Amino acid sequence: MKSILFENAEEIVRQIAAGEISSVEVTSQFLAQIKRYNIAINAITDKRDQADILEEAREKDQLMGEGKSLGLLHGLPVTVKDTFNVKGLITSNGNPRLKSNIATRDAELVRRLKEAGAIIMGKTNLALFALDWQSDNAWFGKTNNPYDLECVVGGSSGGSAASLAAGFTALELGADAGGSIRVPAHFCGVCGLRTTESALPARGNMHSPGQLRIGRYLTTTGPMARSVGDLILMLKVLSNKEQQFSENPPVDLFQYSLDANEKLNIAYSDTLGRVDLDREYKEIYLEFVEKIGQEPGMKLSNDRPQYNSDRLVDLWGKIAGFDFGVALKGIPFKKLIASTFISKKYKDKQWARAMGKGAGLSIRSYAQALEQKDDISDRFTKFFDQYDVWITPVSAGPAFNHQSPGTPFTINEKRLPYTSAFIPFNFPTTVPGHPILVIPIGQTAKGLPVGIQIHAQKWHDHKLLQIGQVLEKMTPGFRKPNMFDN
Repeated sequence: MKSILFENAEEIVRQIAAGEISSVEVTSQFLAQIKRYNIAINAITDKRDQADILEEAREKDQLMGEGKSLGLLHGLPVTVKDTFNVKGLITSNGNPRLKSNIATRDAELVRRLKEAGAIIMGKTNLALFALDWQSDNAWFGKTNNPYDLECVVGGSSGGSAASLAAGFTALELGADAGGSIRVPAHFCGVCGLRTTESALPARGNMHSPGQLRIGRYLTTTGPMARSVGDLILMLKVLSNKEQQFSENPPVDLFQYSLDANEKLNIAYSDTLGRVDLDREYKEIYLEFVEKIGQEPGMKLSNDRPQYNSDRLVDLWGKIAGFDFGVALKGIPFKKLIASTFISKKYKDKQWARAMGKGAGLSIRSYAQALEQKDDISDRFTKFFDQYDVWITPVSAGPAFNHQSPGTPFTINEKRLPYTSAFIPFNFPTTVPGHPILVIPIGQTAKGLPVGIQIHAQKWHDHKLLQIGQVLEKMTPGFRKPNMFDN
C-alpha cells in the first residue's frame, strides 16, 4: 500500500471519502510511524491505547460505508498540543504539578475536531509552563528536530510541529502567546496560523483543575499543518460564526476572501527590533522578498506599523504577568516569584521586570494596560487598511542546537542574548491581536527549514490564508526530512 504519511490532510480525507483507502489503513500507517520514530524524536507524550484508536477507525469506516460521513475530517487521525484537554489523556500544560493530570472532558476545539470525524491519537510535547522556544521538560523529556536530532523544535508547540514534520500526523492543534505556533513552524518547516485574538474558543486550553481560566488576552489557538490548504480545511472545522461562547464574537472568519484580480499591496521588514539576522536566513528571506517584488500582481513596500518594540514587550509582560499572578493565588511574593523565574531561567531583565510588574498590578493598572493594548491594536488596524499583509522574519535564525534556556547565541560572530533571538519578532506583534501565518520558504545548507511570518488585518484569517497559498506557490513548500527517506 502506498504511504500516505506525508500526504496533505485534504488528500487523505478525499481518499477515505472515495473509498480509495480506509481509515484503519491510514491510522495504522501513522501509528507505525510513531512507534518507529517517536523514541528518537519524542514528540508524542501521551497516546491512547492502540487497540482503541484502531477500533475507532473501524467504526469510522463502517459509518462511511453506510454513507454517514461525520464531517470534513472523517476518519483522519490527528494529534493535539499538551495544553488542550482530551478526555482520558494527560494534560500537563507544561506544569510539573500536572504531569499526571487526566482530563475528564474535552477542550472545545478538541470536541469540534471529534465532531468533524477526526480521531485523536494523542498529545504532543511542549516547554516548561509552555513558556520557551524549545520543547523540553523534566517529565516528558526534550523533543528533537526531525531535520537534525541535535537541534530544537521550537516552543511551546514544538511537539506539534515535530509531529507534523515526522509524519506522525497530518494536522495539529496549537496555541500561541509569544511565538508558540510561529517559531516551531519556522524551525520544523511546516505551516501554522495564530488566529485573530478571541476568534476561537480557548475553553479547555491551559486550564488547570480548580483554577480560574486565564490567558483571555494574548493567547490564541490555531491550526498547524504541512500546507496552507490544510490550515484552511482545519480552520473550517475549528471556527464557528455562531455566538456559542460570550467571549468569542460571532464573526465569520470566511467572510473576507481574496479577489483573484486584486493586486496585493505587501509591506515587509528586513528584521524586527534591530536584531541582526543569521546571514544564511537573511539571504533566503531577502531572496524570497525580492521574488515577491518581481511579481506583476504584487506591490512591495519596505514599511511596517509604527510601534516601540520595547514598550510592547513591557506591555506583553504586564498582561502575561498579571495572569501569572492570578495563577499563583494564595502564594505570597508573587511579584518576586514572577520576576525571579524569568530572570534566572532566561537571563532577561526587561522581561523579568515586566512580568514582575504584571504579577503585582492593581486592577486599575491592569485596566490601563488593556487600554494601551487597544490603542496599539487600533494602530495596526489602520496599517492593514493600507496593506493586505506585512511580511517579517520569525526569529533571528534557524533551529539551534539543544542548550539551556538563557544561554546566549553567537550569530554572525556576535553575541546575542537568548531571548533577543525571539522576543522582538513575537511579543510585540502578539499584542495587537491580528492573525499571523507562518509558511516555510526554504532550507539552509545544513537542511534546516526557515520560514516567514505573514501578518494581516483582524478577522481576515481566511483571506490571509488565501494570500498564503499564493505565496506558498513561490516556495519549495514542505520538504520531508532526510531521516525518512529510507
